Amino acid sequence: MSMERRALLAFAASMILFLAYDALYLSPKNKEARERRQAELALEKQAQRADSLLTAQQPYALAQPQSPTSQPTPGQSPTLVPYDEHGDTTVVEPGPGLAVAGIDVREIVVASDLYEITLTTRGAEVVSARLLNYLTDDEPVELFAQNPGWTFERVLNVTLNGPDTTIPLNSYVFNVYDGGVGDPLSDGARVTVDGRTGKKTLVFRARSADGRTIERSYTFYYGRYDFDARVQFTQAEFPGVTEVSWGTGPGMTATEPNVKDDQSNFRATVSLGEEKHTSKPGDFGNGNVKPYSGTLNWFSIQTKYFTTAIIPAEPMRAAVVVAGNKEGHRVTISATVPAVVAGGRVDQTMRIYMGPLDIDVLKQLDVGLESTVQMGWKFVRPVSSLVLWAMKKLYKVIPNYGWVILIVSVLTKVLFYRLTHKSFKSMKEMQELQPRLTALKEKFKGDQQRVSKETMKLYKEAGVNPLGGCLPMLLQMPVFIALFNVLKFTIEVRGAAWFGWINDLSQPDVLFRLPISLPVVGDAFSLLPLVMGASMVAQSKLGGSPTGGGATQLPAGFQTMMPIVFTFLFYTMPSGLVLYWIVNTVLSVVQQYYIHKEPKKDDDASVDASPARPAKRRLKTKER
Repeated sequence: MSMERRALLAFAASMILFLAYDALYLSPKNKEARERRQAELALEKQAQRADSLLTAQQPYALAQPQSPTSQPTPGQSPTLVPYDEHGDTTVVEPGPGLAVAGIDVREIVVASDLYEITLTTRGAEVVSARLLNYLTDDEPVELFAQNPGWTFERVLNVTLNGPDTTIPLNSYVFNVYDGGVGDPLSDGARVTVDGRTGKKTLVFRARSADGRTIERSYTFYYGRYDFDARVQFTQAEFPGVTEVSWGTGPGMTATEPNVKDDQSNFRATVSLGEEKHTSKPGDFGNGNVKPYSGTLNWFSIQTKYFTTAIIPAEPMRAAVVVAGNKEGHRVTISATVPAVVAGGRVDQTMRIYMGPLDIDVLKQLDVGLESTVQMGWKFVRPVSSLVLWAMKKLYKVIPNYGWVILIVSVLTKVLFYRLTHKSFKSMKEMQELQPRLTALKEKFKGDQQRVSKETMKLYKEAGVNPLGGCLPMLLQMPVFIALFNVLKFTIEVRGAAWFGWINDLSQPDVLFRLPISLPVVGDAFSLLPLVMGASMVAQSKLGGSPTGGGATQLPAGFQTMMPIVFTFLFYTMPSGLVLYWIVNTVLSVVQQYYIHKEPKKDDDASVDASPARPAKRRLKTKER
């Protein structure tokens, strides 16, 4: 059996195994994931409708009640209750559901031009963050799951620690004040960060029965996704506290219609000194953790397009724990830093970022957080940055990323025209030599060493480089990879429409839904991948291939199968990426067509023809 036939059979067997794997394993898994997602959405809607008292009722450890005159024993958390500006306080006992009986948990909404952030008075934590300039299913993107079953802890949870003390602040209910003065805000209150004042501060206060106080505050800024989170208390009132822990709670939730693709891009990154440590949910089992320590610059969790980051006011020593759950697609971080005392008071501020993975916006934070945007390997990132810069510049002139992608595709083709010309020309020359190479194999059949020697001699005399079709393509690979990363991962393309049914270049171009779900492709009918497959068939007919090699360098069956394989590979890819590949392939077909119209440099296909030296001279003459 010939090598070509063996390769074709191996490829066919691989495709059959892949289809069987998809039908018997992937499809049921995808169905299960969809059903789980629908159940989660139902729970989220139910939780939103439920009373805040009921949604907060999760099992957790409560502090023991104290009398007004009693002092907490070492390691015991003080019972905290809300108090107002006049210092009035009520001694109450912890109830079974909330930290303090008779004190309702309230939620306050902070609205700016960019987001709506909901905070709860229980622990002064973040419940929800909705980004108004980014939509999913015509609703603002929600960064955090609203299902209370995810976890007891919420985002920006804080715990005060010491050798014999652990005080989780989410065990207590605070009062919240607009600007730190006036009456406490009521449940559902909405405060606005407007352009006139430029910022808004909310202060959360609680006082223990023995008179000890603790305060958390947030300062939000107009026109910015970052804000400040602050914790304050006196060392004399909390002498056992030496550290403060900050956590990201349950982590972030999927924000994209393609939940599986979004979850595959969940990341947790810790920047310690000169090193960055990145983990994915798949790196963990169920409940595993990764501990780190060092000088903390920042830590973040992210989805495909959005991130939540916590940044110390200045780098400081920290113990960091990254936790993940593979089955639940969750990843979260907790960092413990020293409780720095100044003037007898602990006053610690963290800068918080909750927003898009936008390189330009992240660069303004000036901490290197832009490195979390997936732009490829280290040597590719500069090229990706250049491609993204060019696309943004073009977008200012032509505010449609579909046309921008088309123009970038043409520009890259023009940029590499000479390289691809040499590549295709080398392919053509190799095709012209094929009859003579076949004759050599027949003439010296059984003597592989002689065949190799004569083949290299023929290449040299004909002035043909057998690698000439591959090397130019390898030089272009960094640009192709950069374009792939930019079109697949940068938020600029997310939600960007082109025309007609192509209303999101970051998603497949679904023309309509099929009544049944098919292996690999599912129930979506997408047109662009089929157009791409047809263009690749035309390319293969002219002697080219998606891999850059000539038709004669691959088994005949591969020339038929490769367009089919690439069509399946690209079927669920972002339509912007498929559009780029179509334009690139069509322009390659045109270029190959004109190259193939050129007359052959040597019409004699026999081995015993006149020496190839005159042909070499003719080639040089033509090149001149």
